[in-house]
Amino acid sequence: MSTPWASAISATLRDRLPDRQRQTTALPHTPPTRHISSAHSSPGSSLFRTEDDPIIIELDPRYVLVGFQGESGPQCCLRFTPETNRRVGDYRSYLPGYSRRKEDVKTKSSEYELWRADLRDVDLGLVEDKLERAVREAHNKYLLVDAGIVRLILVLPSLVPLPVLDTVLRLCFEKFKYSSITLLPTPAMTVASAGLRSGLVIDIGWEETVVTSIYEFREVHVRRSTRAMKLLVWKIAEFLETVRLQQNDSIKDLLRLDFDFVEEFILRAGACHALVPTEEEDLEQKTASIDLVKDGAKPATDGASQTFAVDWPTSTSVHRVLISRRALQTACLDAFTGSQDDNHPDDHEQPIDLLIYTSLLSISSDVRSICISRIIFSGRQASSIRGLSQYVLRSVGSLMKQYGWTAVRGKNINSKRSGLSELAHGRATPADARYHSTIPAEGVPWEDQLLRQKAKSNVTAALQQVESLGPWAAASLVSSLKAKSFVEIEREKFLTHGLNGAHREVDHAAVTQRAITSKPGEKVNWTLAGWG
Repeated sequence: MSTPWASAISATLRDRLPDRQRQTTALPHTPPTRHISSAHSSPGSSLFRTEDDPIIIELDPRYVLVGFQGESGPQCCLRFTPETNRRVGDYRSYLPGYSRRKEDVKTKSSEYELWRADLRDVDLGLVEDKLERAVREAHNKYLLVDAGIVRLILVLPSLVPLPVLDTVLRLCFEKFKYSSITLLPTPAMTVASAGLRSGLVIDIGWEETVVTSIYEFREVHVRRSTRAMKLLVWKIAEFLETVRLQQNDSIKDLLRLDFDFVEEFILRAGACHALVPTEEEDLEQKTASIDLVKDGAKPATDGASQTFAVDWPTSTSVHRVLISRRALQTACLDAFTGSQDDNHPDDHEQPIDLLIYTSLLSISSDVRSICISRIIFSGRQASSIRGLSQYVLRSVGSLMKQYGWTAVRGKNINSKRSGLSELAHGRATPADARYHSTIPAEGVPWEDQLLRQKAKSNVTAALQQVESLGPWAAASLVSSLKAKSFVEIEREKFLTHGLNGAHREVDHAAVTQRAITSKPGEKVNWTLAGWG
């Protein structure tokens, strides 16, 4: 009979045990534990993690992701909400009459974000306090390491306001004593996590949607629009307010409509394909005006599929409310792909499908041919909306068929284009008859080659979507491979000069000369790259 502690002994010591203490039974038993010789053999285990492993932080206006390098996912995801940002000892939210039944969602949304593009009403001191609380909570509850001896890898969007970037860097260097900070752009990391080097990244974020063309890990072209999740929350809040007012007088005053309910409604409705129509539903809506039924009879429709029930919270319980599926889809599509205001056109309010088409049209043909088959949708909140990426790609495909790859627009452009092609064919010089006086004999070898070449179909680029693991996973992979980033900031140099110490010279010869005369391992200067 084997001893109960035999499986916990290493293999080298087990060979030295007497034969009577070895496991000789054929019954199923727990296999012995393996000896891990290297700390990097198990990246996901914190037992063998070294003390100098970098910490990876992905920062977004709505949340922060924190974890270690070499892991497939972060240790925690902390969101910025009024509940997490309340003062110590403030328990007013737990009072029975504190929660209001109705509030302005547009005004309340500013309490759920760390910063926004317009910094005129943003308190940078409050931004620093919110971020410090989140990072300190991540260190004390999840990471359990000292921040003073590790290196920080910060994953940021491609466009961050300089005052916000200065606040974040100063907080990390002064409060948490990081030795150095490496900045990595979110679009490039999204492409890397998809296993690609080039692609078109469509980041549907909180405040804006950013379309970035990446070629060999470099940002070639960037366009942005305000059609993002923030506008969707506002549109859905207006739609739910209309539904609430349509209820009975005894019920509509009890229904709660706040930011948390609207965001949870978007999450649940998007997961069950209620926000974006499928391809069959989209075709049915476009052909709804065509009456193909004889004798004026209306086609039978399934009433259960046109509406769905929602448990709307009240002050005491919930109330079941029926919501029109088509009206909800119209409100969602109006936020993402709705038409622009013709009276006040704005390039930063373009629909997402038009934004993608304009981005592809603005880049060169060789980069376009690579990016068009490597389209990556990202966005932590937009990923919960099922069918959104497929609907956007269908809209982009229809724009490509309608306009092609030309920026010329007009009413008579099609007739003019066909007329020019006919004129070009008419001016073509006729073939000389003397070269065709004799008919070639059948069976000439080059005839078969010409027929095979004509039979070949032209390969046209098609819109294809590629899945990605996210920018955090790519940053973990890049840091574990010891790859150097273009932006590496040391603590002493930043505290001495701040953002003004960033190197902005373009003379590469001078930079090379300084690098030659410097000591080994010494960093002469640093740069902010695209963030500066």
